[in-house]
Parts: sequence; structure tokens; C-alpha cells
Amino acid sequence: MLSKVCSTIVRHSNHSNPLRIGRNARMNQLNNDCMTALRKVEINQSLQKTIADLDAQYCLDLALEAEDEFQQLPASAIFEADDSPEAEARARGLQLARGLEQTKYFLEKYSVTVPDITLDAAINPRHKLNLINSLHRSFPLLSPSDQLAFIGAVQPQVLGRLGFNLSPEYLQLSIANQQAGKPQLNENHVLALLDYCSSSSGMFNSVNDGKRVWQLCGIGTLAAITACLSQPLDEALNILSLHEAFIYSGPAYKGIALANAAGQFRLSRMQPGMQYKGAHWSSATWIEKMNYANNKMDDNRCSKLTVVHAEGVRVHIFNDESSIGEGEVMMRPQTFYFLAASQVDPGLSKPLIDRPTIFCTMKPTQPEARSTGLGRHAVPV
Repeated sequence: MLSKVCSTIVRHSNHSNPLRIGRNARMNQLNNDCMTALRKVEINQSLQKTIADLDAQYCLDLALEAEDEFQQLPASAIFEADDSPEAEARARGLQLARGLEQTKYFLEKYSVTVPDITLDAAINPRHKLNLINSLHRSFPLLSPSDQLAFIGAVQPQVLGRLGFNLSPEYLQLSIANQQAGKPQLNENHVLALLDYCSSSSGMFNSVNDGKRVWQLCGIGTLAAITACLSQPLDEALNILSLHEAFIYSGPAYKGIALANAAGQFRLSRMQPGMQYKGAHWSSATWIEKMNYANNKMDDNRCSKLTVVHAEGVRVHIFNDESSIGEGEVMMRPQTFYFLAASQVDPGLSKPLIDRPTIFCTMKPTQPEARSTGLGRHAVPV
């Protein structure tokens, strides 16, 4: 268990290894050059080409350098928490590479040409149609109660624009909520949920990686580019949290990637007694066997985060066919309090499938630390 092997943070000294100084200088130079270039990016008609050029210039070099440094670590150190400058540089390099790659992909689906563009103005018409068609394939797979929850949460006029031919009894639920003044989802909200919750579109990576670059590097460029999706998504999840059928409270589980170049620095921010607040909503599952550490063929995502008490929004209703049964819950970016295994109820500390596990809770265990501005955290993924 990680709780046993990661009780102390390892700090590597530059003075003890001259080779590390040279290698880290290369990583830092790449990071600094890329961050300088990102700060100069303007959102205009040339944005797609600009990001593609930056991706071609930096992405592969950043990823390879971070991975090469990671491969030089002894096997015994891979799951040791490390907050050294070298570990942070690797985490930054890997995150910048992923941010560029995912933003380039995002701009194939969304034409972002001006700041603050809306989702309906930016979305590729074919991509929009694919999302709606996906909804029509997955909706019949939902239970009657889930279908009613969806209908009640969406504005009645939007149901019509999405092509739903509902019986008067079903439609009346949406109309009644609208007449009662209960917040409901507009079309942009529904599309944002469908896209982010899709296992196939990949847009959740674009949104999350852009926000992680902001959190880890202090650069909001990529997050601003994906804001046409992330802003209506945030609004939609807040609206759903006002509908009882979507509220979740209880244990949640997620697979997290630690066996990569960013893993040691990530782990240094998730030690027992620490507090962490993410930059974005975080996906998990309320069904332990469905967490991605168990059932996904991903060697990086071999560790598990168990949130012994989570508060979130059920979003499986918006999943595509392939993931509709995974019990997805979105946890808002609130503070997570990390726990030692000894602080956890035995029923939660003994997993169904043995995986290296980190424990936390969303219930405050201590007063929140005073904010000192933007923290350089590596977001669990």
C-alpha cells in the first residue's frame, strides 16, 4: 500500500549528483521556453495554427525529456514522494506536453477564434450532431427513474431541439420544474455535459489538462481556450447539484496515474495530514470495482484514490454507451484532506482488488491552511 511506502517525502540534492544538474537544466530550459511561448499566445483567427506549431515545437521534446529522466530513477524510487525541484520540473514538463497535445485536439472540435466565445458559437456542427446522436443511443439504456431525472433537469424547449419526442406525461415534468422556477439545463449545458462525460470524445482531457497547466505553471492560456466548454460545464454541474436525483454523498473511488514522470511530485502533495484543492471537477465512481485502477488497461493508472466521504453529482446519465454503467460521480473542486490508512474504517481500507491506495475525505479534519496564492500542485488524474 502507498500509505506504507510513502510516509516520508524524499528530497534529492543537486550537489550529490552532477549529472542530475545537467539533465535538470535541459528540462527547466524546455519548460521555461514553452511557458514563455504560451504566455504570448493570442486567441484569434490564427489560434489553431499557433497551438499546432507550439505542439510540434515543444510537445515531443518535453514528454521525452520528462520520461527519460523518469526512466533514470531506480525502481525503488518510483513510488516515493518527491517535492524536489527536479521532480517538479518533470511534472511541469509532462503537464505542458499533455496540455499542448490536448488543446490541439480540442481545436479540431471547437473553433475558438475570439476570447470568451460561447460553446454554441465554437462547436463544430458535426461534433455537435455526434453528441446528440450519442445521447439518443444511450438514453433508452437508462432506467425509467434516470430518464425522468434527465427530463426534469432540462428546459422543455431544449428537449425539443435535441429531438426528443416525449409523451405529454414525461414532458410535463420538465414544464412543471420550469414553471416552479427551478434551475434547468440549457442546450449549451447539455452539450457540455455530453462532451465532458463522453469516454470517446476526449474533451475531458482537454479541459482538465488546460486547468492543470494553470495550477502547476501559473499560465491560464490553455484554460482560457477551453473555457467555452468548461464554463457551461461548471454551470451545468452546479445546476444538477440542486436536483435531488443527481446528488451523491458517500465513498468514491478513482484510478490515479502515479507511475509516470509526474507521479513522484503528485504524490508529495497527497501525504497524510495534507490538504489539496484541485483546479477542476474530478471524476470518480461510487462503484468500487469500476474505478479505473481496476478495470482499465493502463499501466500508469495502477493506483487508487479512495475518498472515504465524497460529495458530488451523479453524471452517468450523460455518459455514452460504453461508460453509462460505470457509476460516474463528479466531485467539485473542494478541499481534500488526506488520511493515513489507520484513520480509515476497515471496510473501506480493505479493497475488493488490491491496489496501492491513497485515502482522503472531503469532510474537514482540521482547519484549512491559510491561502498563500496559487499553489503549485500536481492534480491527481
